[in-house]
Amino acid sequence: LNGADRDVAITPDGSRLVYRGTNQLLVRALNQLEPDVLSGLGAPHGVFTSPDGQWVGFFDGFSPLKKVAITGGPPVTVCAVQGTPRGATWSEDGTIIFATSTAATGLQRVSAAGGEPTVLTKPDREGGESDHLWPEFLPGGEAVLYTITPATGGIANAQIAVLDLRAGTSKVLIRGGSHARYVPTGHLVYGVAGTLRAVVFDLGRLEVVGTPAPVLEGVVTTVQGAADVAVAA
Repeated sequence: LNGADRDVAITPDGSRLVYRGTNQLLVRALNQLEPDVLSGLGAPHGVFTSPDGQWVGFFDGFSPLKKVAITGGPPVTVCAVQGTPRGATWSEDGTIIFATSTAATGLQRVSAAGGEPTVLTKPDREGGESDHLWPEFLPGGEAVLYTITPATGGIANAQIAVLDLRAGTSKVLIRGGSHARYVPTGHLVYGVAGTLRAVVFDLGRLEVVGTPAPVLEGVVTTVQGAADVAVAA
């Protein structure tokens, strides 16, 4: 763990685990004991996978955003990144949404094929927002979960929100939590002070239903709110 990012990912089909080593990534098929090593990537961190499980996305140091075939080979630069990376997610239509520590930009979007990023969100400073971090696409790629960090009070006062990419509107789902992702049981799981919680989520209405419950203790959660957990489909 590098202190900020989630540094473990799993392919959507649950067959391969990707995690960070020292200046390398390791890919372990879950039916094998030994991992394959992906080297020559610079200083990779902040790993995530493509929806088809064939690519691994990562940040090389503080910049740029890159991808590499999960079977190995030379890395491909997707785009330059301004500010320290704070999470990324890859949709089925070939879009990557990522976040950085540059609070003026919030979430940004870029094609996985490469190009110039465009700004999706900007934190509401007057409303007490500091930054938008840890994006995670919802199924279908038409909405994305993200974390709103507060201007005061620390990560304990973070909020989990959802951005409807069709309407261009956002709303807060959970107060007091960070780095949510959707699981196919119909729940959101997210981090709260080293505990992973789950809550029922209505995917059609983009709304939380009911009361959250703890499901896993002792989860590494960074001071920026990243929960070091990977969930397969």
